[in-house]
Amino acid sequence: MLQRLVEMLQSHSLGVGYGFVFGVLLLCGFGFPLPEDVILVTGGVLAWLASPLESATFSGMIRDDGLIGMVVVGLVGILAGDSVIYWAGRRFGRRVAEIWPLRRIITPAKLERVETLMRRRGNIVVLIARYLPGLRAPTFFTAGHSRLPFWEFALFDGVAALVSAPLWVCLGFYFGDNIEQAALQASRFGHYILAAALAIVAGLAFRWLQRRRAAAGAAPARRAPGARPGPAEGP
Repeated sequence: MLQRLVEMLQSHSLGVGYGFVFGVLLLCGFGFPLPEDVILVTGGVLAWLASPLESATFSGMIRDDGLIGMVVVGLVGILAGDSVIYWAGRRFGRRVAEIWPLRRIITPAKLERVETLMRRRGNIVVLIARYLPGLRAPTFFTAGHSRLPFWEFALFDGVAALVSAPLWVCLGFYFGDNIEQAALQASRFGHYILAAALAIVAGLAFRWLQRRRAAAGAAPARRAPGARPGPAEGP
């Protein structure tokens, strides 16, 4: 897939590549079934093809205008696509789960799980959900439905995107002359990010269980009646 996308776009200017990356990321907010990492890696490869650099070095990459522009376009596209889901939740509520094609990715069961998480952890759930396939769209929809302030949603979603978007784009740029290697490394790093996100989720769940057990253990002590003094002893 990555090879075909690059072949389709490499004959055009980098501006067309910017438009393609932004447009597809925006469409992902409407349920377009294409992984973000594929689009962002494609953008990185296109930036490499348009770059005057002979080899991708760190010092050269941070000064390459095309690469920096692609990272910015990727970030803006991600936030735009995610905002579509947020505002759909805010506007339509649970009715959006009945609309095709959103009903395929936002099921009642997923909404129930995410609403429970939102009540417990709020904004942190938005940050982590970006790395959890299958829960991202229901989470962002529920964030809008639960009236989470948009600036808070954009802040936490943006912080999460600041990790993934530059990574995918830079991987595509670095391995631009070897598209298969770029796709392989993107998949590998995707697994690392997912594992880290799951570890954070597991840590939060463990902490919550500990607090719940501690509260349950303290409840009987609070309900126990206080000791009463015994009858006065006779002379």
